[in-house]
Amino acid sequence: MCFVLVDVGFFLAAAVVAFRNNKFELPRITITAVITGIGILVAGVVVLAGWQFGTLHKLFGKPVPWFYGVLYFVWAIAQQWIQQSFFYSRLEPFLSRHGAGLIAGALFGLIHLPNPVLAPVTFVGGWLMSEVFRRYRSVVPLGIVHGLVGLAIAVVVPDHINHQMEVGLGYLQWGG
Repeated sequence: MCFVLVDVGFFLAAAVVAFRNNKFELPRITITAVITGIGILVAGVVVLAGWQFGTLHKLFGKPVPWFYGVLYFVWAIAQQWIQQSFFYSRLEPFLSRHGAGLIAGALFGLIHLPNPVLAPVTFVGGWLMSEVFRRYRSVVPLGIVHGLVGLAIAVVVPDHINHQMEVGLGYLQWGG
């Protein structure tokens, strides 16, 4: 529980600092549609693969799955805002444009350790999303894609591997 409080405190502090230094803008509708369309395609491929391999399952026993889904989308947008506004934006002046994205993606992947599914997926996804952010400077469509792909992973990867998408100590202490 203490780890959760420290984690939440860190992200709240990061969000406050990011909000003070970066204004939150609504994205252009065309780029939102394109990015979201790509996210729907990727999430669809993940779900289709899960169906093909027979690993599709319910959203880990949540009593109200749609409510959890909505909360996950809010959390996904918040994570993208923190990654892009706090990490990427601070790395960008000191590194090459692509280097900042790569390092921000690596940090995003590190946060998801020791989960063997989420760490590599968030490294690659975080890097790609930083590259999109570099060009369009909007976190909302990135958060939508994050939410779509994250929920697809949650219903496809077996819980005994993904530990219900836990990271850190939660992953290590997961009791199944």
